Amino acid sequence: MKLPPAGYLTAKKPMPHCEHIFGTRAGTSIGAATERLGPIAHMHQVHGNRIVYAETAGMYEDCDAIFTDQPGLWLAVKTADCTPVLISSPHAVAAVHLGWRSTQQNLLTIAIQTLCHDYSQSPEDLHLALGPSLSQPNFEVETTFMDYFTVPNPQRFFSSGKDESHVQMDLKGIIRAQAMAEGVLDIHIHTLPNCTYSESETFHSYRRDKANAGRQLSFIQLTQN
Repeated sequence: MKLPPAGYLTAKKPMPHCEHIFGTRAGTSIGAATERLGPIAHMHQVHGNRIVYAETAGMYEDCDAIFTDQPGLWLAVKTADCTPVLISSPHAVAAVHLGWRSTQQNLLTIAIQTLCHDYSQSPEDLHLALGPSLSQPNFEVETTFMDYFTVPNPQRFFSSGKDESHVQMDLKGIIRAQAMAEGVLDIHIHTLPNCTYSESETFHSYRRDKANAGRQLSFIQLTQN
């Protein structure tokens, strides 16, 4: 893979069937990434639960997950505090944008089921990498969020907040639990611990910088088997 010179991270354990990288503040341009990586399919993200198939490079409208079985095509997801989730399988890859809204709408479950149904494979064949996003100590939400997510015992993903009406949410933990509930193996889920809010020198954060926040880009590409 022809990697950009700086501005990208990878999970400590490589995923099979793909090349993948997670972006930082230094990697925010589709144009620059295209020059270094090659053709890229990316999304106009809307915090929903729609997944689309990408056959060629370009913008795919109104979706928060994208998948392809084309080995020469990179998929991109842009994030600030949301979690970029990259999915690899023997026959296809996917890039998923998971904020709390898309997680509440079970977008990851839809993506996993799509890859398994369309390519006649098992959830055990999938590998997931969860990239930099807002960490639990910095993800303060109202207590009503504890009822938002379809995972076993959701209360375990929340800790005490600044007052009785707030809690701190472990979004990555919820995402991981949703994947495992679909049959993805725990050992096939790799999570980067980086926090976009606290690591201000490295990552954009909407919660920290509000309207001035940029977006980092993360990418995945299916490799020839």
